[in-house]
Formats: sequence, structure tokens, C-alpha cells
Amino acid sequence: MKAFLSISCCLLLALSACKKQNDYLPPDFNYDIPAVNITENVNVGAYYYNYAAADWAKKYTNNPLQGEYNSLDSKVMAQECQWADAAGVNFFVFNWNGASAGNPILNSFIQGNTSQVKMVINYNIAHLSATNALPLTGTKLTTMINEFTSFANTHFNKDYYYKINGQPVVLITPLNLASSATTSVNYATVIPALKQAMSSIGINLYIIGEITSGWLPPVRYAPAIKAMDGVDLNNWSTDVYDRATFMASYTDTNWKNWTDSTSKWKVDFVPAIFPAFNDKTMTPASKLYNIDRNAAFYTDYCNVAKRNMSSKRIVLINSWNNFQLGTTLEPAKEYGTTYLEITKAQFKVK
Repeated sequence: MKAFLSISCCLLLALSACKKQNDYLPPDFNYDIPAVNITENVNVGAYYYNYAAADWAKKYTNNPLQGEYNSLDSKVMAQECQWADAAGVNFFVFNWNGASAGNPILNSFIQGNTSQVKMVINYNIAHLSATNALPLTGTKLTTMINEFTSFANTHFNKDYYYKINGQPVVLITPLNLASSATTSVNYATVIPALKQAMSSIGINLYIIGEITSGWLPPVRYAPAIKAMDGVDLNNWSTDVYDRATFMASYTDTNWKNWTDSTSKWKVDFVPAIFPAFNDKTMTPASKLYNIDRNAAFYTDYCNVAKRNMSSKRIVLINSWNNFQLGTTLEPAKEYGTTYLEITKAQFKVK
């Protein structure tokens, strides 16, 4: 009996001590996101996916107001651009991978655009086939520079191309190379060589390096990140229950870590957000958690972005029209123009 009383007393003392120590523990991860009022417009970009019949043949979430459209139809693109204006979206981000198939979507945008939204190219290095044995140097680097020179002649100097303080904005992807390709791309030498080549023809690029997943520590890719003007992580889906349940506050905490690191490196952190996420429509066995679409969540996520954006005030939305993953900003029958309106209200001065 004495032993039982002794153990009970020890437990009470331990609980009392823990209660005092709680004062020094980190704040609850499930905290409310305060509204962030802005006095300057935020530079908003949205990832645009090139949709054709083959894409609509796959399962998808929500039904676009334009139906199962072809992105290469200039009338379709004209409507997309008008909606982008209504949302205060400044630019669409178009993937470019070196194949001839990458140009038609750019041409569709140019021909169909009669609005204020502009273009940004997301340059994918995959087509350069850099490996540890054949790194991105020599002829491969020359190819990359030649392709950017072509962009300079055809797009960078045009009014429809998006610029920050006169600098054409480009994304380069991916920074997060596979561990087996650690020396295939040395961005610390590639980016200065590219910038010098562009500077020689009067182009001063603003380069955002793209990491194709979220929840990664910035120090893992520090050498590559430090070579960039900005960095974004474009995919914040998760298979961790707590992250999915408390998405806004978990992301906010993570981005504080990113902004602490990148600001020391003099690199701009570019938040990437989404209105919702649904992987299970297309992939029922997926282990990624759905993030339900609702106005309150998206508003919180917009405020998380504003709390963590850099002085360049750039925020990316992934996506404009990825209906497979349900991350769409583009109007759909289920939610109309609601998310255009929230985007405009959150990122533009009234």
C-alpha cells in the first residue's frame, strides 16, 4: 500500500512538473490564421495545364463551365484570360520541356489573350538528359542557353510576358534532383552562366527555382536554392493526417522555417497554395489525404501565403485548371466563380 501511495505521489509530482513545463513548449499547431490586410497588390500566378481530349478521358474532379475543352482553342483561352482578370491573376505559368508540343499552348495563349493576364515559362530541364556521367555542362548547357536566347527573341521582350521590376520571370524545374543525380546539375555554375549569357543580349532574368514537392527542409537543397532569385515548392499534398487536418497552420509553421533560411541566403520565398486537393477521384488507392474545398480553408491559405511571401510579393496558385487533382481555380459547375472572387479579394487592394 505504501508503495502504491509512493508511486501515486511521484506521478502527481511528474504531472505537476509537466504542467509547468508546458509554458515552454511550442504553440499548438492547430492555431487560427489571422487575416492579413494588404496595402499593395500581390503578384499572383497560376499554373496552367494544357488540356486535350486525352486528359478529359481520365477521371477528374468538378466539371468546368467550358465543358471538356481544348486549351489550344483560342476562344477557350480568351475566356480563361477573362476569368483570370476577374480573379486578379497576373500571369499563367506554362510548362515547357523542349519538345515541339510545348509551343502550341504558348501560341494559343498569345492568340487568345485580349486581357491583362500574362505569360511565364516554367522551363523543365528533363529534355537536356543531364546525368552524373553527362552533367549539365558543355553542349547541354549551350542547348539550354540557346533555348533561352530563343525565348528572349520571341517572348521575353513582349508586352504579354510577365516581368518583375522589368525582369522577365521564369521558373526552372526541378531543383530537387534524385539522389542518384547529385552532380548532374550544378545550379551554382549553371545559373550564373545562363544569366551572363542573357545579360549579354540585354535580358536580366528573375529566376524562380521550383521544387516539385513540399514538406522538405531548405538546407537539403541549399546550394541550388542559393543560385536562384526565388524558390517555390509547388505541391503541398500530404499522406500525414495531422498535416492534412491542420493544413493551414502546419504550412504556416513550415513556411516560417523556409523564410528564415531563404532570407538569410537573400533568396525570395514564393508561396504556392491551392483551393483544394482531391487525388482519390483519379487514384482511389492513393494514400494522400483529400483537402476539402471550402471558402474558409482557401481564405486561410491565402492569408498564410501573405504572411510568408517575400518583398517581391509573389504568390503562386497550383492550379488554374488541374481538374485531375481538384486544385482548380477555374470556374466549375459545382462552385461557379467563388474562388476567383476570393482570390481577388485576398490579393488585390480594394
